[in-house]
Order: sequence, then structure tokens, then C-alpha cells
Amino acid sequence: MSVEADTNPPKGNVQLLLKKLVAVACFSIIIIIAGTGYGIYRVYSDQVLRSAEEDAAHIAAVLLVEQEDLLFTDGTDGQPVLFVYPMSLDTLDRRFRRFLKAFEIVKIKIYNADKMIIFSSEAALIGDTDTGNLRLERALQGSPDSHHENKEAFRDLANEEMLDVDVVESYIPIRIGNAVVGAFEIYADVTRYRKEIVTTVINSVFILGIILVGVFGVSFFFVKNASTHVREAQDKLHVLATIDALTGVYNRGAIVDRARKEISRIDRRRQQQNDYSLSFIMLDIDHFKKVNDTYGHLAGDQVLRDMALRIQETVRDYDQLGRYGGEEFLLVLPDESFESAVVAAERVRQAVRTRPFMYNDTPLPVTVSLGIATSLSGEENLDIVLQRADEGLYKAKAEGRDRAAWVEPSSACLNKL
Repeated sequence: MSVEADTNPPKGNVQLLLKKLVAVACFSIIIIIAGTGYGIYRVYSDQVLRSAEEDAAHIAAVLLVEQEDLLFTDGTDGQPVLFVYPMSLDTLDRRFRRFLKAFEIVKIKIYNADKMIIFSSEAALIGDTDTGNLRLERALQGSPDSHHENKEAFRDLANEEMLDVDVVESYIPIRIGNAVVGAFEIYADVTRYRKEIVTTVINSVFILGIILVGVFGVSFFFVKNASTHVREAQDKLHVLATIDALTGVYNRGAIVDRARKEISRIDRRRQQQNDYSLSFIMLDIDHFKKVNDTYGHLAGDQVLRDMALRIQETVRDYDQLGRYGGEEFLLVLPDESFESAVVAAERVRQAVRTRPFMYNDTPLPVTVSLGIATSLSGEENLDIVLQRADEGLYKAKAEGRDRAAWVEPSSACLNKL
């Protein structure tokens, strides 16, 4: 029977914690990288939008000055009015195209205060009224409004078709004094910034990813080292809590705990296996005080150590042995009937008495007394079963020691092997 195989403390908690830390770290890295990448993209895109809007405002201001003679006429009150005569449209169109060619402007419109298009690089739109355009409404109220969008196909000022184009559409108010008399709608081609934005985002994310992996990697290294020390401490504490320091078998608390677990599972096991039994052997070294008094406590300690080894050599691998008291041991025998437990007890008794224990080359004749008890059907109280085993042990001692005995639950009469 190997006690070590069953006494390793559960390490799953520390390992599970490490796995959770790795999962949290990976999830955090993904979230941080994704959030940072999106943030950089949004900042850069907004910067392109703001720059395009500022350029559009400057272009609009220059156009108003340079083409004042074609864009304004005198009103009835002598004040200038935004108005383009039909006969001036071609001239204005040529001037606009020549001027805007250097600024990557692909489309332009001019609205009057009534939302009517008085000029457009698409001549067919002149005269139309755009009544449902909220962004135009905002511009006519005096606030510039810009929007970044992708166009699958677009015709520029040269009437050439452009595919997959990024444009910033800006509405720029036209003012005469403090009054807003119309608005420009200017489309700026910003496709050239797309690759730059993507490259910036990828490079930033890559650098950030390396930094995060490095930081989390170093942190995980320290955490893993710390968890190793914690696990080692757990191992030591578990051994101290469950193993008898002298004999290397379970201590009293641990063997009783395992006995309780076995007896608590007995109903389920009996349902799976009709003839399932659970037996216990209480074992005590005969005249152990005499060994201590005659040969000394070191000799007694050696007898206890050798006793534990000899019992383990005699029983099955999955039987469980613990030091129950000073010179008293408890054997838990899963799936062992009463008859088989009697045979096992006799085997242990013979293994002890037929071969002397040695201390400093001195043979020490040792015998044991054993009490046997088997859990009855429906009997889930460990204390009652162990009490029968203890009574059997005392009966064996009363009958002269070096024997196994038990107490019948019904008649309470003593039987001996």
C-alpha cells in the first residue's frame, strides 16, 4: 500500500489560478491591443477629418474672395446677395476646376440660404433644393459640419471615375458680415491617408503587443515562481497535517477523515455492486510499554516505524493505514467482506509474530492484537463501526493477546480466530 500516492495535496488550486491568470492576461492583452488600435484609428481619422475641414474652410474663403464678381450680386437694399447668373455658370465652373485641381477636391456645390443649389461641379444638380439635409441645416445655422465616408465609385472634377475612394464631405457656412447667406459643400479626396492610418495602427499595435507580452511575461514569471513556493509550502503543510512524522502513514485525523469518506460513499457503491463491503481493523502492539522500558524509546520508535512498513507490505495497495494512537493503528479495507477482513487480520498478525523486529542487531519479539468490524447495510455512522472494532481489539487482549477478535452486532458475543 502506497501512502505517498494518496497524500499529495491537491495542486489544482494553484495550477487553476495560474491558468486563470494566463487567460486573464491574454484577454487583457487582446482588449488593450484592440482598444488601443481602435483608439489610434479614431484619433488619426478624426485628425484627417479636422484637417480636411480646415482646408475646406480655407479653400471656401479664397473662392469667395477670388470669385466674388461671379458669386454675388447687389440686392434691392444695396447689400450683396449670393447669386450666380446662368450665363456665368460655365465661367465659374472653369475657374473652380482650375483652382481646385491642386487641392485634391473632387466635387463642390454652393447652396443659397433657401437650400437651393446655385452651383455644382455636377451641372445637372443646379437648381435642386435639398430640404432634408440636416448637415446642411447645421451649416446654414453657422456651424461647419464634416463627415468621413468611403465611396465605391466617384467621379472627380475631370469627370473621371474613381473607385474605392475615401472622401471628407464638408459643409462650410458662407457669411456676409454676421449673416449666413449660404454654404459650400466640398468633397476632399483623403484616400492617400488610408494606408498611412493602417500602417500607423499596425505598427502601434505591434509595438504595444510586444510591450504587453513582455510585461505580462515577466509578471507571470514572478507569479509562477511565487506560486511554486506557495505550492511547496502547501505540500509541507499538507504532509504535516496528514502524515504521522514517525511512521510515515496517515495520522489519526487523516485516517479518520478517509474512513468517513469511504463510509459516506458506501450506499452508492453498494448500488453499483450488490456485495460491496467496507471493513476496519484496529491493531495494537502487545506490551509496547515493556519494549520502551526495556530497550528505550528509540527502540520503541523503531518498532513503530517497522510495524507500519510490515503492515503496508501485507495489505493491498489501495487499503489505507493510519496511526490511530500511540502504538495503535487503524486499517481501512475498501471492498473487503468480514470474512476477507478476518483473513487479512490473520495475515498481518502472522507477518508480525513470525519475523522479529531488529534494533541495534538485537531481535525484538513483537506481537499484535487486532479488532475487526464490518460496516452493515445502512450503517453510515463511522463511530459505531469503529467502536465495534475497538471492542474487538480489547476482547483480543482479554483473551491473551496475539490474536484477532470481533464483536457480533446482534448478540455482542465474543468470537476469536
